[in-house]
Amino acid sequence: MNELKNQFFHAVNDGVGFEERGDGNLGITIKVLSSDLDTTAKRGRRTRLLRMAPGAVTPEAHAHDYWEEIYILEGEMTVHDGTDGEKVVRVGDYAARKPGVMHGPVSTKDGCMMIDFCWYPDEDGTR
Repeated sequence: MNELKNQFFHAVNDGVGFEERGDGNLGITIKVLSSDLDTTAKRGRRTRLLRMAPGAVTPEAHAHDYWEEIYILEGEMTVHDGTDGEKVVRVGDYAARKPGVMHGPVSTKDGCMMIDFCWYPDEDGTR
């Protein structure tokens, strides 16, 4: 019996499958690994890789109505907390944001890559 038939495998850093971020932020590319996230119905999950080219910056602070977790795979970036604080995160750093937490803008001097997990709790309040 083939136990791998229901699994998906992706090469992480092969350069294939990355697309420019849809809102015009040059220098930020995304590779969706899996997703059934539905922001209208407020359910589901998404896992993706985000690459920021050297000098890339997001435009403004924002919040999501879902949980967001990130883990830095390469490089480093500066995360502003949506007010006046900032934190430099590097390879191996992890962050979790509850729904509604303001964050950004985000910038990187030398580039970075992260894995991003976004999810709504199940109806019973669990993952």
